[in-house]
Amino acid sequence: MDMTTILPYVVQAVGGAVGGNILGALTRGGGGVVGRSLIGAVGGVAAAYAAGAVPAVGNVTAMWSSLIEGENGAHLANLITGAGGGGILGLLGGLLIRSPE
Repeated sequence: MDMTTILPYVVQAVGGAVGGNILGALTRGGGGVVGRSLIGAVGGVAAAYAAGAVPAVGNVTAMWSSLIEGENGAHLANLITGAGGGGILGLLGGLLIRSPE
């Protein structure tokens, strides 16, 4: 795999990890920083897959790519899509996975 093939997945995973950490921390759960990061990264890549497979989600993510001109618009769309998916799973993980206190 070359860098142009793997870069969208990396950007989606980073966006998902950030979104998952933020919403997981707000709900005080999610298995700690590492757990929230992993859950968020998986959610970010899954949301981007859903954007490619479901036309309604793909239309929403296409709007985000027009915020910046050129190649960086696609990276921004991947980052926002990943953050949204990671945030959703981070919220669910934060509500379902609690540390024993």
